[in-house]
Amino acid sequence: MATVFYFLPNPPPPLTEEEKAEIAALKDRPITYDEDCPPTTKEHLEEMRYLRRKYRTRCITKEILMAEFPKRFQKHKSEAAG
Repeated sequence: MATVFYFLPNPPPPLTEEEKAEIAALKDRPITYDEDCPPTTKEHLEEMRYLRRKYRTRCITKEILMAEFPKRFQKHKSEAAG
């Protein structure tokens, strides 16, 4: 098996003091959830762990989810019509 090395042509510059202070200030803020970003449930974590092990990948794509859980991606008749 070959080893692949990736080189970045221009590494990003180090963080400025202002950027470090901004990041430090964000650490004290609470996480807010909404309908676009719901909290992760224990069931969801177990599903992702199962899929990562089954497909031997860390990147779970929409195609993998559609293959494993097709009922989640089927549109209801009322949604498909309009």
